[in-house]
Amino acid sequence: MYHNPVKVIETDDWRTALTKSISKLNINNPLIIASSGNIKRNGLLNIFDERIIFNDIENNPTFESCQCAIDFSRNSNYDGVIALGGGSVMDTAKTVMTAIGIGIYKLEELFTIEAPFPHRIPAIFIPTTHGTASEVTMWGTIWNMTEKRKYSIAYPELYPDVAILDGSLTLSLSLELSITTVLDALSHCFEAIWNKNANQKSTDFAIEAICIILQNVELLKKNPHDIEIRNKFLKASNLAGLAFSNTKTAAAHSMSYPLTISYGIPHGIACSMPIIPLLRINERAIKTQLDILFNKLGIDNLAELEKLILDIPNNIIDFTLKDWGVSKEHLDNIVERSFTKSRMANNIIDLNSDDILWVFKEIY
Repeated sequence: MYHNPVKVIETDDWRTALTKSISKLNINNPLIIASSGNIKRNGLLNIFDERIIFNDIENNPTFESCQCAIDFSRNSNYDGVIALGGGSVMDTAKTVMTAIGIGIYKLEELFTIEAPFPHRIPAIFIPTTHGTASEVTMWGTIWNMTEKRKYSIAYPELYPDVAILDGSLTLSLSLELSITTVLDALSHCFEAIWNKNANQKSTDFAIEAICIILQNVELLKKNPHDIEIRNKFLKASNLAGLAFSNTKTAAAHSMSYPLTISYGIPHGIACSMPIIPLLRINERAIKTQLDILFNKLGIDNLAELEKLILDIPNNIIDFTLKDWGVSKEHLDNIVERSFTKSRMANNIIDLNSDDILWVFKEIY
């Protein structure tokens, strides 16, 4: 059965929507989490006291940066969290929500304790990229750079109360970052479709998002400052999030983690490079869904779909493992590190090491 409790507000005035949401949630002393760039670009200092704004954000939030955010949250008796930014900002916010909710302020302990939230804190998330969709999920990702390992934090209480979508907040994205986040959203869609946990509503959301992405990506490349196009991609990312919020991700994301932590491949690229070979592996198991997708896109077969996908990064970002400095001699080790149980096991077809090695060779 489908479930997602987040109220999604689509608007062309995020400030007004934020003010109204703060009032409805009875937040009187919010903690603001945002990057320095977003604070400046969006005039947050004109809205909030700088003493309640945390801005020490890393691109892939680490144990150290998230602990800093948790420590900052103890400076005052905050009664709400407002996150404005991309996935790293929102993941950081979720660690703070967990610490406040459980009352434990040491990050490492939050991964080992299965405790209820005696003090769930309301949250408003405002994405400034169209990729991660963390504004409608209950998961946060934190990277342990010492262990070279990705950790996830997950509680139903981490679903934000409100997600505010305003395409104007994405206009500052470079074309390269825009395409990277688009690929992240596309990966979320396919991961939700070829998933053992899929339901009809999650699949419908994923197919709708794929169509928006593939039918508009060339327009995005030609008109990156067109706010209506940006709104479409923010909508697609959100729909993808609504889809995988119920299914979790699967093989492509599981394979992406060692690529990001060991080679610095941006998440959206790392999790989307395997899409095409995984489509070939999963094709027979999702034939009905693919037929619906082909019909909506006006194409006839998988080869045409593959071309549409490959056209997205073409001449904009590197899209092979070799391009990113991965050595063929390292592939076996990467395969071993690709089996994140809570992700790989979600793939609709069970995959073994030989399957994953074949995928890596295909994208090399």
